[in-house]
Amino acid sequence: MKRFIVFLSLIAAVVIGCQQNNEVTTFQETGVVIDYAGAGNCSFVIELDNGNRIQPLHSPDDFDFAHGQRVLVEYSELENVIPACDRGTPSDVTYIEELSCAPWIDLYFENYDSLARDPIFLHEAFIDGDCLQLKISYSGGCKNHTVDLAYMHQWNPGGNDIPTFEIRHDANGDVCEALVTREFRFDLTPLIIEGEKKFVLKARLYNGEVYNEIFEIK
Repeated sequence: MKRFIVFLSLIAAVVIGCQQNNEVTTFQETGVVIDYAGAGNCSFVIELDNGNRIQPLHSPDDFDFAHGQRVLVEYSELENVIPACDRGTPSDVTYIEELSCAPWIDLYFENYDSLARDPIFLHEAFIDGDCLQLKISYSGGCKNHTVDLAYMHQWNPGGNDIPTFEIRHDANGDVCEALVTREFRFDLTPLIIEGEKKFVLKARLYNGEVYNEIFEIK
């Protein structure tokens, strides 16, 4: 009888050990969404504040990723998955919340040319909450491109008082011709706090024209 009890105890210990080994470790971190579209087989990667990077292979259906978002994320690592992209650990994201959008860059007379003005295709531009949402495309696929929203501070006395922004794209000399499409979100909170009711958005387009649109802040 004692041997039987000991045998059952050993079985229970093995079962419990297996269950413990199968437990999934969940992490909660903050970080920034980076869109690596056009870079190999990569897409969205979250660069965490702790220095790690994760690839959200699974995520909530109601969350839309965009470059530059600062997020709170809960995730577990998918240890047995070999990713096609080498820029982060494959992960199952169970919860994600946008904390803020990407900030703009201030440009003045003395640093006006510090950001490139390579052309883009602009598909969408609209205000979503406190953020400006952009969907753009460009030719590339061989080098990393950067896209910034620049606040063009007035240096002409008596100039237009409406805040003016430019979409600044740096292709880094990429001569490849694949069409890369990305979405961006930029924070308008400082403008809203200042009580501004409208702003101008400009961009250099591929057809040689300059996009120029006035947006109203509601």
